[in-house]
Amino acid sequence: MEIYTALVLTHPELLNPTVVVITDRKELDGQLFATFQRSTLLPEQPVQVTTRAQLRSELTSRKTGGILFTTLQKFSLSTDEARVGADHPLLSDRHNVIVIVDEAHRSHYDDLDGYARHLRDALPHATMIAFTGTPISFTDRNTREVFGDYIDIYDLTRAVADGATVPVYFEPRLVQVKLAEDLSPEQIDLAADESTTGLDDAERDRIEKSVAVINAIYGAPRRLEQLATDIVSHWEQRRELMSSFLGGSPGKAMIVGATRQICADLYAQIIRLRPGWRSDSIDAGVIKVVYSGTAADPAPIRAHVRRDSENKVIKQRLREGDDELELVIVKDMMLTGFDAPPLHTMYLDRPLQGALLMQALARVNRTFEGKQDGLLVAYAPIAENLNAALAEYTVADQAARPVGKPVDEAAALVRSLVTALDEMTAGSGWRQLFTADDKKSWIKAVLHLTNWLRTPSTPGNKVPEGEQTLAARYRLLSGQLSRMWAIASGDETLGDLHRTIRFYEEVRVWMAKFDAQERQGSDQPIPEDIQRLLLGLVAKATAAGEITDIYDAAGLAKPDLGKLNEAAIQRITERPNSQLAIEALRNLLQVEAVRVTGTNVVRRKVFSERLTGLMNRYTNQQLTAAEVLAELASLANEVTAEANRGNRFDPPLSHDEMAFYDAVAQNDAALEQWGDEKLAAIARDLVTTMRSKVRVDWSKREDVRAALRAEVKRLLRQYGYPPDRQEDAVLLVLEQLESLAPGYAHQRRPGT
Repeated sequence: MEIYTALVLTHPELLNPTVVVITDRKELDGQLFATFQRSTLLPEQPVQVTTRAQLRSELTSRKTGGILFTTLQKFSLSTDEARVGADHPLLSDRHNVIVIVDEAHRSHYDDLDGYARHLRDALPHATMIAFTGTPISFTDRNTREVFGDYIDIYDLTRAVADGATVPVYFEPRLVQVKLAEDLSPEQIDLAADESTTGLDDAERDRIEKSVAVINAIYGAPRRLEQLATDIVSHWEQRRELMSSFLGGSPGKAMIVGATRQICADLYAQIIRLRPGWRSDSIDAGVIKVVYSGTAADPAPIRAHVRRDSENKVIKQRLREGDDELELVIVKDMMLTGFDAPPLHTMYLDRPLQGALLMQALARVNRTFEGKQDGLLVAYAPIAENLNAALAEYTVADQAARPVGKPVDEAAALVRSLVTALDEMTAGSGWRQLFTADDKKSWIKAVLHLTNWLRTPSTPGNKVPEGEQTLAARYRLLSGQLSRMWAIASGDETLGDLHRTIRFYEEVRVWMAKFDAQERQGSDQPIPEDIQRLLLGLVAKATAAGEITDIYDAAGLAKPDLGKLNEAAIQRITERPNSQLAIEALRNLLQVEAVRVTGTNVVRRKVFSERLTGLMNRYTNQQLTAAEVLAELASLANEVTAEANRGNRFDPPLSHDEMAFYDAVAQNDAALEQWGDEKLAAIARDLVTTMRSKVRVDWSKREDVRAALRAEVKRLLRQYGYPPDRQEDAVLLVLEQLESLAPGYAHQRRPGT
C-alpha cells in the first residue's frame, strides 16, 4: 500500500490526487498510519483523522493532494441526519480521489443504509482499491462483487516459496463435547462476541443464552481439566523440540477459547497443573489471559481484564523470543492484525470459520529466525471449516495447502526419513552397541555412529567433486527428520519410533558440535542453524550433567600439546573413536596456533595452511589415522616452541619484533643477501617507529593511518628494502603493521 500510494501521488495523469486509507478498526488504523509515517518514499506526511467532523472538513476543503487515514465508521450520519433519514452529504465529487481499503473482506457489504453506502455517497467518483488476505464470496457478502475482479494475487503458496511466511500444519486433537440439540456452530461463533452494548433486548438475550450454553458445554469442568492436561503435555514436548531450532528459546503459543469464562477457567486448570507458570505481575509469568471487559464483569472473568496499556505490555512480551512468557489465552483479541514472529503454535478450542479462521492461522505463519513451520492444534471440529475457507483461495493454495496442511503428511514423512537413515547407517553397526536401555550404552552408540559418519574411509565419504558425502547426507536427512518430528511428535502412530528418532537427533547434535569446533578453530563463521541448535542444547545438557566437551566424547582428557609423544599417539590410535580424537586434536591445534601466533600475520597463515593441508590429505585417504596423528603431534611440538623462536637472536626479539622479522624475511632476496641480523635490525626499528608514531585514534582517522604507513615506507627505503624491489614485500610489511597497530593505539593515552 505504501508503494502504491507513492506511485499514484506522483503520477502526472492523476493531477496530484488525494489518497484516503480506510480500515474498520482503530488498532489497524494506528498500525498503518505509523508505517506510512516512517516512509521515505512518500512525497508528503500522512494525516490521521480522529473525528467525523475532521474527516468532512479535510475532504470538502481539500482540492488536491493529501494522504488521509480514517476508519470506515467515521462515514456515519450525525444524529440529526439519521433522525430525518437523510443520505450522507457529498464530501468531494472529484475524480482523482483514491480510496484504499485494507482488510476489504469485512464491513463493506451494507450498501443499503450502512457505512459502505455512506462512503459511496460521500465520494461518488472515487476510485476504490482493496487489499485483503482473506476474500469471501457468500451470497450476501462477496468481496469481488463490491470491489471488482482481482488486480494482482500474491497467494500463500508464493509467500511460503519466497520465504515471506512459513507453512502451517493442522493437527486435530478433539476433546469430545456433547452439544445441545439447539446449539449450532454458527451460534457458537456468534456467542464468542460477548459484547451486548447497543443491542436490543431480544438480541442481547439471544447472545447471552448462547454464551451460557457454551460455557456449560465447552466449559464443562471435566472437559476443561482434560483440555488443560493435553495442552500442557503437548506444549512441553513441542517447546523442547522447537528450542533446538530457535537457539534455546521455546517460542510462543496462543490458546483460543470460545468465551471469556472458558478462557479464565482454562487458565485456572493450567495453573493448577503448573503453579510455577503463574505471576500476578504484568511483566512476569509464563502464561497470561488477554480479552476485553470491564470492572463490572463477574469473577473470575474480571481477574484478567486490564487496561489497554497493560495488554500492550503482554503483546510486546509475546513478540520477544527471550521473554519468559510462552502461552497467551485469548478469545478474539489478537486473532487478527497482531504479529508475534516467535509464535509457532496455536491451540484452537473454538470452531472458527471462513476469513476469521484463515486470519487466526496467519498468527503462526510469520517468519522468525530458525522457525520453519507453524502448527495449528485443533480441539474444536474445524476440518470442514478449513476446507471451506481454503476454497476461496487460489488453485495452487488449495493443492499445496500452505496453511492447514494435515499433520498426517508430516508423520508419513517422519517414517520415511527414519527408514532412509536406517538404511544409510546400517553398515555402522550402531544397533549392536545399543544392547541396554541405559545412558552409558546410549552415548557409546551415539559416539560410535558419529565417529563412523565422520571417518573419511567410511564408504560414501569419498565421492566425486560436487556430490554429497555420506556425512553431508546424514546432516540433511536428520535435519529434515528433526523438523518434521517437531510437527508430528504428537501422532500416536509414531510411538514405535520415538527411541530411534531421539537417537538420530542426538547424533545430529554431535555432528553439529564437531562441525562448529572445526569452523571455530579455523576462524570460519558457524552456520546459523548450527549456532541455534547448539545454543538450544547447551543449557539442557549442562543441567542434565551430560557430556558437552568434544575431548570427553573422544575419550580424551584435554591433552597437553607439549606431551604428545609416540606412546601418547599410540594410545589415541587404539581408541574406538579415533576419528573423533583426530578432530579434537585438530581443533586444539587450531586454537593454540591462533593463540601463540597472535598478531603475527605470516606465522598464523603458515600454521593454518599446514594444518589444512594435513587434514585434506587425511580426508582424501592419503594418510592413515596413525599417520595423521603423528603429523599432528609433530606440528604440535612446533606450536609449543613458537613462543621461544625469538631467543636465537642477540638480543632476543620480542613477539612483535618477530612478527615484523617474519614479514621482511619472506623476501628471499633480502634473506639471502643480508642475513638474519640485518632483518632483525629492521624489525626492531619498525616496532620502535610504530610505538612512537601510532595514536589513540588510529582506527578512526585515515590520515593518521596514512601517515604511519608513509613513515614505515620511509624506514624501509633507508634500509634499501627490499633489494629486489618487489612491491609485494612492502605490502606484507604494511599488512603486519595493520595487525599490530591497534594494540599499540589501545595502550596510548588520549592526547599522546
